[in-house]
Amino acid sequence: MAHLTAARAPRQPHSRRLHSLPSALPIARACALLLLGTQLAQAQQADPAPQSLETVVVTGIRKSIEDSIAAKRNATSIVEAVSAEDIGKLPDVTVAETLSRLAGVATQRDKVNGKATGVSVRGMSPSFNGALLNGREQASTSDSRSPEFDLFPAQLTSSLLVYKTPDASLVGQGLASTIDLRTIRPLDYGKRTIAGGFSRERIGVESGSDVGSGHRANLAYVDQFADRTLGVAIGLSSFREDNGGQQRFDNWGGWLPEVQYNGQTVKVPGGFLAETIHRKSDRDAATLTLQYKPNANFKTTADVLYSRGHQSEKHTGIEGAVPFGTGPYDPNGDLTNATIANGFATSGTFSNYKADVRNHMYSNKDRLLSLGLNSELRMGDWRLEGDLSHSRGVKNLSNFETTAGQPGNTPNAQLGSISFSGFNGSNFGDVKYTPSLNYADRNVALLTDVDGWGGGPNSPQAGYVSLPNITDTVDSVRVTAHLDNPWGWFDGARVGLNLTSRKKARTGEEGRLYLLGGDGYASAKMPGTETAVAGPSGIMVASWDPTGSLGSIYGITRWVDQTVLSRDWTVKEKVGTAYAIGELSGTLGSVPYSGNVGVQLVYTHQTGSGNQVDLANCKGITVETCPYSVRSDGAS
Repeated sequence: MAHLTAARAPRQPHSRRLHSLPSALPIARACALLLLGTQLAQAQQADPAPQSLETVVVTGIRKSIEDSIAAKRNATSIVEAVSAEDIGKLPDVTVAETLSRLAGVATQRDKVNGKATGVSVRGMSPSFNGALLNGREQASTSDSRSPEFDLFPAQLTSSLLVYKTPDASLVGQGLASTIDLRTIRPLDYGKRTIAGGFSRERIGVESGSDVGSGHRANLAYVDQFADRTLGVAIGLSSFREDNGGQQRFDNWGGWLPEVQYNGQTVKVPGGFLAETIHRKSDRDAATLTLQYKPNANFKTTADVLYSRGHQSEKHTGIEGAVPFGTGPYDPNGDLTNATIANGFATSGTFSNYKADVRNHMYSNKDRLLSLGLNSELRMGDWRLEGDLSHSRGVKNLSNFETTAGQPGNTPNAQLGSISFSGFNGSNFGDVKYTPSLNYADRNVALLTDVDGWGGGPNSPQAGYVSLPNITDTVDSVRVTAHLDNPWGWFDGARVGLNLTSRKKARTGEEGRLYLLGGDGYASAKMPGTETAVAGPSGIMVASWDPTGSLGSIYGITRWVDQTVLSRDWTVKEKVGTAYAIGELSGTLGSVPYSGNVGVQLVYTHQTGSGNQVDLANCKGITVETCPYSVRSDGAS
């Protein structure tokens, strides 16, 4: 304000301002001496009263930036860092979304639900990243080594480090990067804290589809006990999301077949698929950390992380060819009551219409458990550290595709018809379809092989199922000696040994579904009473969730070919890693430098097994017609 006032005052000549300064100096000196004398007199007359100091807490973005910069500055490798304050303020659901805010890091999202699961560093595939939790290698629920970060809630981590260069002390390094997720250490935090958050959301507002909903909730508790020798940290996180339903229409590639009507050739819409896609996602996670430090020379820390997630995608709709059949059980239809314009049937009715009511459910359940125990003992200039860890990831996938309608041996006289209107030759998505049968009626929409897609009654196909399971287990033990004081050219040094045992397997059945207790034309009534709208068509259809119906309603005819069999495998490996690293810092001339130099020796023993198809004698896609054997490649 003083500068603002001075700027508005009238300008005065420069010489006049110079002459006015000396006259003000004696007055200022006199005032200063008078005030000083008064203060000395008061000090001699009475002792100063105690003053109570107030604590001023300043919050802002500067602290989080400083923490991130400090982490990068103190590291002897090239790293990117995210601090706890950044994580708390960012609206990120998963660690992958938080990591994408760093330089050179991009998120890869799941093509089905759009969730951030993978991380690409410097343009390389997520398969080239290594994932650590508190410095420990983690199991993965993917069918490769690449971690799926959607199982790690951002709210349960205290900091994130992305190593972009090799570091000899890191075990399980990736070619692109090594990502270390760190949870809070309660004794290092230093104070009791209770924090939580809750938010609700609406999904698909003004999208033209049903509006979905969801929520996010998290709670954290940190405290210290027994004269600050015992610390505990508990974190909970919950996430739910329901997209409400997305409508989809497929015109079969704009298929425009020609049919005969009253002696002339006309073009008609060929077929369509109309469905509603309903996606749901949920995830619950918890962390527990116990820290014990009875004195300055010893401390031990035990931590647990458990995370479970479930994602599902339900497709409910109706599909079928309009004029022609699409299988042995689907006869061609005849066009009646048509309106013709410019060679197109703008409206009409086709007989012998057999629709497939689709109820497809694609879901997966993920579970991740991580256990760790770390102890440190200081002896003079050295610190001895021991670490034990166990990590297990499991993914159970369930992919059911079922069809419902009229059985394959239904007489043509009992088949329905379908009418269409509003067609001009190109506006496939605007055509109005009206089937004569009520496909919301469970007596009409029967679970069965509608069209004979499996080849006939001897090989019925009332649907398809794939049930892959992925398990990954990592156990490791590490011993490290730290020298924290300068030694020769080094500011500090570390030597260590790590032993890791890992087993990863993918198994599961895949094949055609058939109805139990009947022949190739067998049918069964659809369980439940639920109905749904088949996408933008407005046609009501019977709806159900086929998950878990294998063994009660359906049997499976295993699909055996080279592609399917190659998806089942098991890999076991034992890895021993010895390392030594020294930390450097100093100046070269007037230029400061810091870094490290190290060496890492890795010994790996790996075995694998899988299926081998006898291609010379493989004549079909079943166990009986395509022989195979389980082979192991031994050690490599």
